[in-house]
Amino acid sequence: MDVQPRRNTTQKRVILHSVEQLGCHPTAVQIYNAVREMLPRTSLSTVYRNLGILVDQGRIKAVKGTGSEIHYDHNTGEHNHIECTICGRVCDVHVNPVNIETLNPETVSNFIVLEVHMNIIGICPECAEH
Repeated sequence: MDVQPRRNTTQKRVILHSVEQLGCHPTAVQIYNAVREMLPRTSLSTVYRNLGILVDQGRIKAVKGTGSEIHYDHNTGEHNHIECTICGRVCDVHVNPVNIETLNPETVSNFIVLEVHMNIIGICPECAEH
């Protein structure tokens, strides 16, 4: 079965650019609002579809916070996140993660650990001002 590579459309390029420019891991709706400033005829479903393609291609990551919204991250390297409990904003946090090799089976209920993700919960500077 010959699979054709997905095209790099203008919409996809603008969506990727918006994810990068919006900073702390925007939601699909935030990305949609930014994209509409440059491409007014773009639909929300187009943004969702292209975000899915970009995630599948490994060009961005989908980050699940504590709420129901998915946030999108252009930093595809290993790192952790901090989430505001008030507004739901998700940002990168730069701390040393737990080293998988230091986890012994007894401390992780005898699971085989494949990855370690650390989410830190707090209050962002903007929410703390109010």
